[in-house]
Amino acid sequence: MKNRILINIGVLATAAAVFFCVSGCSSVPSQRVNDSGEVVRVEKPLGVANTLRFEDVPTPAGFNMIRDQSFIYQDSSIRVGLLRYSGHPNSSQVVSFFKAQMPLYNWKMINVVEFGNVNLNFIKADESCIITIEPLKTRTILSVVISPRTGSISAGSGSASRKERY
Repeated sequence: MKNRILINIGVLATAAAVFFCVSGCSSVPSQRVNDSGEVVRVEKPLGVANTLRFEDVPTPAGFNMIRDQSFIYQDSSIRVGLLRYSGHPNSSQVVSFFKAQMPLYNWKMINVVEFGNVNLNFIKADESCIITIEPLKTRTILSVVISPRTGSISAGSGSASRKERY
């Protein structure tokens, strides 16, 4: 009887260890050894969320919309929106996500500004998309602004299509 109880405890402990490893391993970054023999963390890339507010602006999985800080206006000729999200992926993962995903949706990156927050600026046809990634201690805030481009510049020409008055 005593041996049977010890065997059952051993089986349960093994099952629990396997369960925790399987459930925890999917969220833990993997590691690999680089050419210098150093162990380097390799983070899995973020996937695209299942539901997109704009079909051509991807949102990383793991972010939830902050509804009381977001708005969208869209009709047949224009769309404008400020979408704010909160999530736990770190900011470097989110920057990598947008750099990889936005071109797949035909957005062209114009520039990246990093100083505390990270601002990624994209253009497409007559629209612009500004993405701000704000790293906080316990989460990351993501803001996506879609608006029409005014005073658009022809790609590659370097000259504005309208003149500014000063």
